[in-house]
Amino acid sequence: MENFAITLVCIALLIAAAVSLSMTALNAVNTMSDAMRQEEMLSRDMINTSIACENATTSPGGNSVALYVANTGNTKLANYAAWDIIVRYQDGGTYWIPYSAATPGWTSGAFFFPGQAGNIRAQHFRPG
Repeated sequence: MENFAITLVCIALLIAAAVSLSMTALNAVNTMSDAMRQEEMLSRDMINTSIACENATTSPGGNSVALYVANTGNTKLANYAAWDIIVRYQDGGTYWIPYSAATPGWTSGAFFFPGQAGNIRAQHFRPG
């Protein structure tokens, strides 16, 4: 009878361990599938995004750049605060410009929706 009780306890422990292991594995698979779904949505947006710079002019001192940019992709553009502009001049000068109304910074006219175009004005400090 003692062996029977020990056997039942061992079987119960094995079943509990198997259920716990199965739940952990299912949760891991669920987490991975959610991450893959989010990555697919993000990559779909990236693939459908396209911006074309149609015209660019600089101020005489070179501290200001005016760009005419078109949204040539199929995705609405938004969240400008997360964007940066990198300006590279022919003389080799490269400048990182965050989104801001202050200098250094850039601001935009609306070109949110596909097929629309707008102006971007970027200002930075450029050593003379």
